[in-house]
Amino acid sequence: MDRRAVDGKSFGEVDVVRNYAFRPPYPEALFEHLASLAPRRNCLLDLGCGPGKVARPMAASFDRVIAVDPSQEMLALARTLENGRSGNITWVECRGEDVELEPASVDFVVAANSIHWMDAGRLFPRLAGCVAPDHRVAVVSGDDPFEPPWAEAWQAFLVRWLPLLTGEPFDPKGKSTQWAAYKDHLEITGEQRFLAAPVVQSVDDFVRCQHSRESFAPDRLGSHFSEFDGQLTELLAPFANGGMLTFVVKVDLVCGTIKAN
Repeated sequence: MDRRAVDGKSFGEVDVVRNYAFRPPYPEALFEHLASLAPRRNCLLDLGCGPGKVARPMAASFDRVIAVDPSQEMLALARTLENGRSGNITWVECRGEDVELEPASVDFVVAANSIHWMDAGRLFPRLAGCVAPDHRVAVVSGDDPFEPPWAEAWQAFLVRWLPLLTGEPFDPKGKSTQWAAYKDHLEITGEQRFLAAPVVQSVDDFVRCQHSRESFAPDRLGSHFSEFDGQLTELLAPFANGGMLTFVVKVDLVCGTIKAN
């Protein structure tokens, strides 16, 4: 079995899906820019859509949105959220590598914080068969606090906790290289960075947000759950004002077209 499928199984867990509500939103400017990149507004394909953080707001800009995710629970949540029942959104339960679409039917492909869960060697040949000749692909990454005042303490926290939970050392450079492997399949036409308006979030909700991430899923933490929450709460407390944290979120966008074979 593909390790990505095994590693990503937590996104089908009810507790992980529930905690997605505590993830920061994407900047509005990102959605405006995405819409401007599309060669046409006929069909948007959202890969690894999760609860529809891209599909739902972008539905107003496209005739049709196909939102794909392997997690039934994520799709169920998406339908309950704003615009989740828009008539032009089709929610499809499958992995991005397995999506079946008509030839040349997709104008714009978006993968937001999801491309690293997919097998690029399978994904892009599949996409090449369904995108229009003048298509665009946009890869969105990042929804973490950008250079927060607790960054140094957070790094030390990750160094301590990630090996315990994953059995692997904390290696941000190696992770970045792995996540960028998709670029080998694109003719990149542009890269851009967006900073969201300041987010104000309680320490408790920030901790809950971490449980929406694969590495810190409740089932993975197991008996360490309370210890994890206690240590993270203690770490963040000095940086909170009245129990509230303030931070900005950085989102990176890479756009391009699929390389010809």
